[in-house]
Amino acid sequence: MIKVTGNISIPKIQNLYSELAASNGAEIDVHLPKKIEKLDFGLLFSYLQFLATWVRNNRSGKLHLPVNTIAEAIEYLDRNEFVYPSIVLAWEKEIVNAKGEKIKSELKNSSKEYFNRMDFFDLKGTSVPIYCFDHDKSNRGLSRHLYKNFRELVNETTLGFNLFNGFKKVGDFNKVAFRTGVKNHYDDFIAIIHELFTNTHEHAKTNELGYTLYPNIRAMQLKFHKKTINKFIEQFQDYSGLVDYFNSGFTPNNLGELYLLEISILDSGPGFVKRYKKISDYNLNISEEVEIIKQCLYRHNTSADGLTGEIKGIGLDRVLQKLDGKGFVRIKTGRADVFRDMKNNRYHHHHNASEIQLNDFQNNSTNNFTVYPAAEGSVLSIFYPLEFNQP
Repeated sequence: MIKVTGNISIPKIQNLYSELAASNGAEIDVHLPKKIEKLDFGLLFSYLQFLATWVRNNRSGKLHLPVNTIAEAIEYLDRNEFVYPSIVLAWEKEIVNAKGEKIKSELKNSSKEYFNRMDFFDLKGTSVPIYCFDHDKSNRGLSRHLYKNFRELVNETTLGFNLFNGFKKVGDFNKVAFRTGVKNHYDDFIAIIHELFTNTHEHAKTNELGYTLYPNIRAMQLKFHKKTINKFIEQFQDYSGLVDYFNSGFTPNNLGELYLLEISILDSGPGFVKRYKKISDYNLNISEEVEIIKQCLYRHNTSADGLTGEIKGIGLDRVLQKLDGKGFVRIKTGRADVFRDMKNNRYHHHHNASEIQLNDFQNNSTNNFTVYPAAEGSVLSIFYPLEFNQP
């Protein structure tokens, strides 16, 4: 049994991967907490990436919910934003309550209602998640905000229109400040989301050999963060790259607070390395993996075949340009966990991909990268500061 604790953090998620890798052939169940205390930067999608890795493992067993009755289960689903995607991702598994009783069929209607509320940006709290489950063959599988006719991606203009109410919901904390901070950069936000989600559409629905993945999640999340700069530094004191980022000269509001928008994109596809190399095993060293991530970030490179390849390869490079001088992006894929601080390390189009600087998320090194147990898919989490203008 792997227990996800309520005080989950990115280092603790890394430990869950180690538990999964070390479970010696036995069937492994996952037990969810009653609540997660703080869903900080990239944490929800980092957890879901682990859960997708567990689901894909041929030794994955049951998903345990900490509830006794159906009424408790429905309330649990309604109050905790990590529960709905966990249930749908693990739908092919047995889902049981604290007594070991199967409760999946009783959760079907509540899950549908949750999806409908999500579709209208009507969930509790100000976080805005949008989930696409490629294995759900009903019309609920793909979000109407991201797809038209449930199969074709919307263009950037339509996406901007579709997500406008989602951004408004995220901005409920301070409508004036948010309106000012978002309005000037709305096109950039939409461009970033469109590029990154298009990447999941083209590269994360099938495995590295082209076979359809089942089950499969692709998702995006908007989330607002507000703290004093010192509080951000204290929160991320174990990550010197983030400490450097928050020490890089932001202008806070009159209360000394910094407003940040988080944009996170998740997929449980093959990940950068497997897709790019068309390999099923990580028979290369971690520095080679990071080099492949750099290749994927390089302007004129792509894992797509054919004449359209060069055009498709512009996507991630365009994201870096949009973040230039402002943003911070973390990429967790395969066995690597790296970041690029676009405020301290400005955008530059290099002559070759290996010149692109990426840092290890844990130790901040540019050449000594931590090797983690392999994760399914990719998570990209972005911090984007919102300018504060006094009304």
